[in-house]
Amino acid sequence: MLGQVIDGLGRPELVEGLLARLDPGLVEALAARAEAAAMDLPVFVSGAVRAFADSADDELWFQLLTVIRKAEDPGLAAVEQILEWVVTERQ
Repeated sequence: MLGQVIDGLGRPELVEGLLARLDPGLVEALAARAEAAAMDLPVFVSGAVRAFADSADDELWFQLLTVIRKAEDPGLAAVEQILEWVVTERQ
């Protein structure tokens, strides 16, 4: 399921639809990160989710699975959580 969502993020029109469903504050933070990276927002979002899938450790995957299990829309919840992690400052 998550693999299909991640694959779908390669299509800009799907990313646009996803962004419309996310919290506006999250979209604003993502847009700022995309601008700082000199990237279009859909390309940045797609790349960020793929980077998570490629590099997340077991603890993050476990946290993500917990979010998915509790969600009404697991795919949306997964991507939203990943993107929240992307914009969260880490020490």
